[in-house]
Amino acid sequence: MGQLASNSKQINRVYWLCWVVYCCSYFGRYNFSAAIADIVNQGLYTKTQMGVVGTVFFVVYGSGQLINGVLGDRFSPYKMIFFGTFVSSLANLSMCFASNLTWLCIVWGVNGFAQSMLWAPIIFIVSNTMQGEPLKKAEAGLAATMPAGTLSAYAVTTLVIRAGSWKTVFIIASAVLMLISLIWGVNALCLDQENRRIVPLHRQQESSAPKKSFFKVAAASGFAFMLLPVMLHAMLKDGVMTWVPTMIMELFQVTPSFSTMLTIVLPVLNFFGAVVVTIIYNRGKLSEARIACIFFAFSLLPLTALLFIRHYTPLVSVLFLSMITSAMCGINHIFLTLIPVCFAKEGRAATMAGVIDCVAYAGSAISTYGFGKIADSFGWSKIIVFWLGFAAVGLLFCLLLIRKWENYRKTG
Repeated sequence: MGQLASNSKQINRVYWLCWVVYCCSYFGRYNFSAAIADIVNQGLYTKTQMGVVGTVFFVVYGSGQLINGVLGDRFSPYKMIFFGTFVSSLANLSMCFASNLTWLCIVWGVNGFAQSMLWAPIIFIVSNTMQGEPLKKAEAGLAATMPAGTLSAYAVTTLVIRAGSWKTVFIIASAVLMLISLIWGVNALCLDQENRRIVPLHRQQESSAPKKSFFKVAAASGFAFMLLPVMLHAMLKDGVMTWVPTMIMELFQVTPSFSTMLTIVLPVLNFFGAVVVTIIYNRGKLSEARIACIFFAFSLLPLTALLFIRHYTPLVSVLFLSMITSAMCGINHIFLTLIPVCFAKEGRAATMAGVIDCVAYAGSAISTYGFGKIADSFGWSKIIVFWLGFAAVGLLFCLLLIRKWENYRKTG
């Protein structure tokens, strides 16, 4: 192992810094989703217009993941994470001063690129400094960043909207991200300045083979079969999370703050999706692809029940929606954490994490604008039919992935 990996205290310190950074990054992106209901309710913008802003974020974020994933295998992950959190802080603050839709799109697009500089470097750090049981624990821990960060975004937004303006939500997010960037700069960047470089895992092997090309690795692992499930699960995860507050507000005629408060149930229960995935995965009996099949199949149950959403109370509807997002968060953990780490042996962990995240957020971009447009044109019931179809197709492609992926894992 490299110098950093030889010091367990340093490894743990950097890992927990990574955890805090990525948890707080969700606060700086899902605050927008949580604030949409209040913005629309005030008549400032329509759902379609807010969908455009969200789509810009996801398009830029996804493109940035592709770029920064490749860079993450070549340049300092420490500097990339610092720059990403710092710029994201400035972008969140700038949202308060964006006076029209164009500027909202530009500012939130900048935030998208800044946030895209975080995940691939984090995967690089974790996958190249840990192995065995510590790596499994780290993977499980990283799964908690999404529900924890999302919960904080929705909880703070609910309180702030009740007491003041949606703009205050972005000010608070900016302050949190600025503090985190400074903490990261003081602690993690010192490792880079002392030239304690991470040695990629494929170079740590005594008889390491030449680094394989991306296309050879993709062909051997069945990567093509992953792409559609990755996109569809993201459409369900982020599409539901983005529009549930507005959906509940309009279907049940409740206030924006009440609908956002109910939506807090989603990130709380989402964590269990990742926990269940971790428990099943650590038993070692099922591959990542088979576990993804189970979770896609499970999501079909609440999606079918939601076809009759107008017969439920707001709370029951949110509980069904939380079952969907919990399943998608479990699948998200599989595709964005467990699977990319497996490519560290090829020296492609950050690259694969970036590509997978890029595809995922392409789905998020489509869902953010598309679901808003469908809701404006046809109502919320039509969206549920789309969600059901997406889950069924995701299940089909995961079934097709199983043999190829399991053969690739055996070669490792």
